[in-house]
Amino acid sequence: MIIVLHGQDELRLRRRLEGIRAAGDGVEAADVVLLDGRVVKPEEILGPSLTAPFLSSQRIVIVEGLLGRFDGGGGKGGTRGARIDSFNSLFEALAVGIPETTTLVFVEANLNAGRNPFLRRLDEIGGLEVEHFPELKRGELVKFVREEAQLQGVNFQRGRSVRVLPEEEEWRRPREDDPAQLLAALHPNTLELAQELEKLALYTMGRQATVDDIDLLCGGEREATIWEFVDGVLDGDMTKALQAMRFLLSRGESVNSLLGQLGAAYRPLVTVLNLMEDGESPEGIGKAIRRPWPRLRDAAIRRAQGLGQEGVKGAYEVLVVADRSIKLGEVRDEFALEVAVTRLVAFASGEGHRRAS
Repeated sequence: MIIVLHGQDELRLRRRLEGIRAAGDGVEAADVVLLDGRVVKPEEILGPSLTAPFLSSQRIVIVEGLLGRFDGGGGKGGTRGARIDSFNSLFEALAVGIPETTTLVFVEANLNAGRNPFLRRLDEIGGLEVEHFPELKRGELVKFVREEAQLQGVNFQRGRSVRVLPEEEEWRRPREDDPAQLLAALHPNTLELAQELEKLALYTMGRQATVDDIDLLCGGEREATIWEFVDGVLDGDMTKALQAMRFLLSRGESVNSLLGQLGAAYRPLVTVLNLMEDGESPEGIGKAIRRPWPRLRDAAIRRAQGLGQEGVKGAYEVLVVADRSIKLGEVRDEFALEVAVTRLVAFASGEGHRRAS
């Protein structure tokens, strides 16, 4: 089977690609071949495509970026200088046929389907499936945000921005009163929107999300948002963590909210460690912690591995001590938070773990 997936709705395209992998009845990683189409040669596609699956009933070969090398060209090649006849050996072999156990998938974000000579040659072979995922327009993006928000467990609360801003920064206050519209305006890419909604779900922790939440977490202050703060702590980046913390505090974020965000960030790591001990695959771990996207999933796995069970336990103890000292009035709230952040960064770098052991 030969499939072409193209279009700028990146999330739907990626989910369709995941669906192809899932339809392969549990295809093992060894039987999924990823090829960089920008530099791939015909024999590098044919080799895995004609090979029987190793550990699964199906083999999936994914070639990304190849068709774009020929986009807009005529018979001999495209505007980027690629020659279509340099892939004649591939077309000839595909015309003979690939094993029924192989699914060959070509992926392209920007494709002029009506003028692409590579796509034309594939179509001449017969049996080609072409699926288009067009870029969503503004109204469609807002609808997408609402639907995806429901899947992520995010509820929106309409209303104007009310958070305190210095007088000289009033110009940057969002004018929208609909959080979904603001988010769609900030991120026109569906994959980015889904990732922002995932972060928003962690940030709001069940409460309704406002335009101020969107502006703070997903807007122009990204370099010093909650996400940057949490990333700095979990990655052991002291400068990044403290700069983000101080910025957020100066913008009215509460100490208790920041401590709560850190606690929420460590919870999935416990699940990751338990699943790793059970031998679960990265894909299974990603689904379990609701982070199926490789970048977020792999970051969680990397952080969990770096901390280990003792490190995560130690991190929770740091948060408990900070919370208790604040409630008892033993230290100033912001000082307790800064001490906690310093200790947590040490855990992430391994120093706190070594001292604790």
